[in-house]
Amino acid sequence: MNLPEKVPFSVKAYYGLGQFSVGSFGIMSRLCLFFFYSQVLGISPALVGFATAVATVFDAITDPIIGSISDNFKSKYGRRLPFLFAGTLPTSISIFLLFNPLVTGDAALFYWLVFFSCLTNFLSTLFVIPYFAVGAEITENYDERASVVAFRNFFYFFGQAFVIYLAYGYFFLPSEEFTNGQLNPAVYGPFSVVVAMLFLVTSVISIFGFKNHIPNNYRGNMESFSFSKIFLTIFRDIFEALSNYSFRMLFFGNVFLTISAGISFTLELYALTFFWGLSGELSLLLVGLAFYPGAFLGVFLSNYLIQAFEKRNVMVWGIILWILFIVVPIILSMNGLFPASGTATLIVLLIISKIIQGLVIIPPDVAFNAAMADTADQQELVNSKRQEGIFFASAYFSIKASYGIGAAIAGVALTIIGWPTGSEAEITDLNIFNLGIILGPVVAVFGLIGGFIYSKYDLTREKHEQIRSQLKEKRS
Repeated sequence: MNLPEKVPFSVKAYYGLGQFSVGSFGIMSRLCLFFFYSQVLGISPALVGFATAVATVFDAITDPIIGSISDNFKSKYGRRLPFLFAGTLPTSISIFLLFNPLVTGDAALFYWLVFFSCLTNFLSTLFVIPYFAVGAEITENYDERASVVAFRNFFYFFGQAFVIYLAYGYFFLPSEEFTNGQLNPAVYGPFSVVVAMLFLVTSVISIFGFKNHIPNNYRGNMESFSFSKIFLTIFRDIFEALSNYSFRMLFFGNVFLTISAGISFTLELYALTFFWGLSGELSLLLVGLAFYPGAFLGVFLSNYLIQAFEKRNVMVWGIILWILFIVVPIILSMNGLFPASGTATLIVLLIISKIIQGLVIIPPDVAFNAAMADTADQQELVNSKRQEGIFFASAYFSIKASYGIGAAIAGVALTIIGWPTGSEAEITDLNIFNLGIILGPVVAVFGLIGGFIYSKYDLTREKHEQIRSQLKEKRS
């Protein structure tokens, strides 16, 4: 059936709200989880990184499973809604338990981290994978898809910004015992309660807001599905997806880019606390939030850039600029060419750098998600199946690699440089210099490899219009 060329504003808004829940939990996990278990609770960074890698391997299995089941699932509520609702309340409970371990000792804490990281990722996948698939099913219009993704990204970064505000403006306040509030173990419990409730409330409102739009979606030639065929179906779906050249370029480019982002995100609190030496409430809040004004502006600019240029070019040049504004300040600081810690000039320059980072990295993200939906159209033309679920499951796994593989690399790197752990650890100048190497050159290498792979993506606007025309003829 023909899908609407224009998606109603209300549908975009309700749909986008679902990303608020993903963003709020995602930023707490990426910003705080590694820091909490390693620097606050005192577990070896390598162990924390390994625990995260285990959770990522688990994701590698569960993400495609949920995507494949969702693509083939049949019920009176459709193929997406049952999974969307199933991923709300359980995820919220698991978020709370992840940040409130009921055990002590390094070994017990390690196993707790592994188990609840895997559980939280799996439960959130029940919501996230079908949610992303719905975004590709709402419309087939090349530019309108970019608009849907832009709404999604707006709420995603709004959710992140709100949690950042709560972290630095409320929970991580300095105290007599902890000059750096983020080192206080007592704040993470109530912080996790707030984030868990945000996930639950916004995801449920989002689902009820857009659910009536889902039954109108074209579903392609769906197959009957049973759990006895699950692994055969999954491996076939993955093989079919990877046989698509456009998908391969998007997938592997995103793997390297998100590993780069994962190292940077995982060590964000280390960078702000130790490398840049920020400890005051106001300085942490301003620098921590500075990314988001640029990100919001980037969301609104995305549609115009994608309409003016090919999605491939938006992705490649945005990544290059993002890497520059991450790496240059760090390298300058390591060579004594940047303002000293604690100065107003440093804070101003960090704010400007963060704003520009947000501005230039969002259009590539919007272009990537819209390009992934275009690739699903290309795949349908080849095998007559709608496979948004498996496509976005695979893509979302590469995003989770930013937290998994990136965190593992960060953990091993911190262990190699002998980084001290514990809330009262003594940090030397050599520790800080070595931290800069990880935050700068290492992050840059992975990001630039991702940008190079993106440059090989060749599904242009003209090619996609031809695919749409052929699909309309095929369906009629």
